[in-house]
Amino acid sequence: MTSRIDAEYADPAPLRVRIDTHEHYSESANHPTADVLAALELSGTEHLADIGCGDARFLAELVTAGHHGRLVGIDNSPAMVAAADLLPGVLGVLADAERIPFDDNTFDALTARHMLYHVEDPRVALDEFRRTTRPGGTVAVVVNHPRNCPRTVELVTAHADTYGIEQTETFHASVDSDSLPLLMSEVFGAVRVHRSDNALVFDRAEPLVRFAESLFGLYGVPADHPERDAILDDLRDDVDDWFAAHPGEKWRDPKGYVVVAARVDQG
Repeated sequence: MTSRIDAEYADPAPLRVRIDTHEHYSESANHPTADVLAALELSGTEHLADIGCGDARFLAELVTAGHHGRLVGIDNSPAMVAAADLLPGVLGVLADAERIPFDDNTFDALTARHMLYHVEDPRVALDEFRRTTRPGGTVAVVVNHPRNCPRTVELVTAHADTYGIEQTETFHASVDSDSLPLLMSEVFGAVRVHRSDNALVFDRAEPLVRFAESLFGLYGVPADHPERDAILDDLRDDVDDWFAAHPGEKWRDPKGYVVVAARVDQG
């Protein structure tokens, strides 16, 4: 049986909507890529792996910036791997974070951005990150705060529940901005933590509805669900009613993330 996560990332479109929403509707400037790059301190020559590369836009930014070291995008979604393969000089690899198909000490830098909560055993994945990164190399991992965007998640799950869609644990709750620093320190020793606190803010219904719809697959309403259109219509009516009842107000939904970076020790 295809899991919700596998089904969700078979098509990169919902992920792109979420990324674009965070870019355009964040209360304060949203710079996760810049924060990761600051943690890595790249020279441009590193052999870098992006684990859970998604639609490969992080790798695309590196290519555009002139990075000339080898770049690898690893994902367990064929659609995401295909996106990485389209970039010049980038190798897309279909694989799981818990079984990275590269030798020990392969990479100079390794990133895992907003993906560790999808992994069955995050500690095994972190051990793989360390194994495949050479001594002196840097690993940078990004995860969200607990209950990220809780108002919108509650909006989606409430409407899914109305149609009898049971909610399962989509993300592994043990991995979030509170727990990741300690977990990484157990694997790598000293870590550096950069925390970003923010919120999504919507002043009208349409972008909020679009963002909520982009979460459907994560909460049991995939693109082919027979009730999807009805759920979306009900949700849209709910959002329209909220803005009508709160003239001049904005829908604010708190969010945030941490970038936790570690240098692999020489021993």
